[in-house]
Amino acid sequence: MNKQLLVEQIQRAGYSQRSLAKELKMSKNTLNSKVNGHVPFTTLDIQRICNKIGLSNRRIMAEIFLSDKTQ
Repeated sequence: MNKQLLVEQIQRAGYSQRSLAKELKMSKNTLNSKVNGHVPFTTLDIQRICNKIGLSNRRIMAEIFLSDKTQ
């Protein structure tokens, strides 16, 4: 997962990790653990995050969630 790109996309959408977690009805610690690569994202998590931040570009989605970068 490309953490840096995910965080950039979250911020571009006007969210902090805390506010996005609240919107997703997820604890901030859970989202933080997923963003930091300690806990894997489920496909439902990915779908909900992308919908919430308005990310529909499949290339960017793949670069974020299918990359082996752990920046």
